[in-house]
Amino acid sequence: MENTDFDVLCEGASPAEATQLRKLLADWCNGGENSFPVQLVLLTRAQWRIAATIPRSVDEARKLLHREFTEQRQQATGLVKGFELTTTAKLDALENLIKTHSTNTARTVSEICGHLSDADKTAKQIRGELERGAEKWNSAITDFQRITKQLTQLCADLQARPWRSHWVLVAFLLIATFVAAYAIGLQHAR
Repeated sequence: MENTDFDVLCEGASPAEATQLRKLLADWCNGGENSFPVQLVLLTRAQWRIAATIPRSVDEARKLLHREFTEQRQQATGLVKGFELTTTAKLDALENLIKTHSTNTARTVSEICGHLSDADKTAKQIRGELERGAEKWNSAITDFQRITKQLTQLCADLQARPWRSHWVLVAFLLIATFVAAYAIGLQHAR
């Protein structure tokens, strides 16, 4: 006759220990409310319920990120359009200013040939306006680059968020597993 798993378990045990193990096995097989198998099933069921919520949480997080990214993209588009309109308006104003100054300069030169100092003063004014326009243009480019960097950082931060909740859930599951194993060990020790 072949040895059963129970015989292997009892190998080297005294008859009293073997009897105690048989009683423990019989109690477990009866399925009492606080017995190990019932507790193990309850723990396993709770773990599966928690695990079943993970895909839904990930899907909700993905939808939230998509919605946030869409809003950020719309805001960025609005900022770029606003920047473009402002730049176009300033360039048109600058072009009109340059045309006006050119016309005035040509008229001044043709009307007053002898007043070289007045023509020099007008040329200096035009140069100052062009330099201020160039400074404003450079400032606008710098602001645009800064805002672009901030938007990129914000997008990177938004993409990094869902993984934190994932690690917290994994840590919670590990702690729950260790607590269950400790409880099983205590039950076994008794």
